[in-house]
Amino acid sequence: MAEPYEFLNRYVGLVKESTYGTDPTTGYIYGEVDDESFAHRYDLLTRQDMSRPIAAKSVTGTEYSEGGVNLAVQVDDFVGNLLYAFFPEDAVSTNQHTLSEPVLAASTPLNYPSFTFIVGRERKEHTYTGMVGNRLSMTANVGEYVMMSADFVGKSESGTAALGTSEVAFDGEALDALYFSNGTVKFDDGSGAAPAASASVKSFSFEINLNRDTDNVYALGDSTYQRAPPAQRREITGSIEFNTVLYGDQSLDEPDYDALIAADGLKYVDGTDPVITLTLNDESASDSLIVKFYKVRFEAPDASVSGRDTNTMTVNFVGLYDTGANKAMEIVIDGAQLSTSAYDA
Repeated sequence: MAEPYEFLNRYVGLVKESTYGTDPTTGYIYGEVDDESFAHRYDLLTRQDMSRPIAAKSVTGTEYSEGGVNLAVQVDDFVGNLLYAFFPEDAVSTNQHTLSEPVLAASTPLNYPSFTFIVGRERKEHTYTGMVGNRLSMTANVGEYVMMSADFVGKSESGTAALGTSEVAFDGEALDALYFSNGTVKFDDGSGAAPAASASVKSFSFEINLNRDTDNVYALGDSTYQRAPPAQRREITGSIEFNTVLYGDQSLDEPDYDALIAADGLKYVDGTDPVITLTLNDESASDSLIVKFYKVRFEAPDASVSGRDTNTMTVNFVGLYDTGANKAMEIVIDGAQLSTSAYDA
């Protein structure tokens, strides 16, 4: 039988760990999420002896946790920490955080953070430690909230506990989410400064995959992770949908169909400035999130037509490292609700 007021007992909180896999027990930041999918996993080792027609013995093998959250993006510290899991270099100025990829320098370690997540599930609180970011995606469609998914992997789940006895204080309770009616996309083909915002972009999405190595984190004597799964090659992909097919020279530096299908394809790189800038605002435009791509290679466009559908164009792209700018991506979040301290402090 369900407990009364079960909606009051559903929550997700996170806190950065100072030691991998150790729950700090205090300092949790709670977010307004649509859903969560954290789960304990393990492999069964089953004996395949030939003496019986049915296996008779089995033990538990390696154990771990995986899952994440889906939510509408609002400029609070819960979302900021989710982004920080994938952009671990944070330069803060008052309430503005500039989140960057790990600096490529011998003296700077690849210091991706780990987190403890606590999840209230109506009757019990579940704890997941040693959780590190693995995959991040963001989608912006005209007239809709900007949506984000962040997936993590980590140590096996801790034992369940009683729900928190005090009311959960969501970090962005006074805010509303960003939405694409208040968003802009600017392109810069590298020939000059980025022109005005495109009037043709219908939707924009991207995904970052850190390809965590979860095979080499175990050691004899324990069945779960002994260290944070190392991030491997960072993969950045995305997709842009235009409300029309772009033919001819584009005054706003948008990718042109003929250039996209040319023998050498089409790439944008400036060497200093971003070549795609996605700016997202809330209704009052006081809070913002800006995503910058510094080098992209576009794939072949899709511009089919039918008797039912208007002729539009969709083009996918990959984000690349720009040796001139020394980065592939950067995210800037700005809002009065954000901490004035850097997340990587």
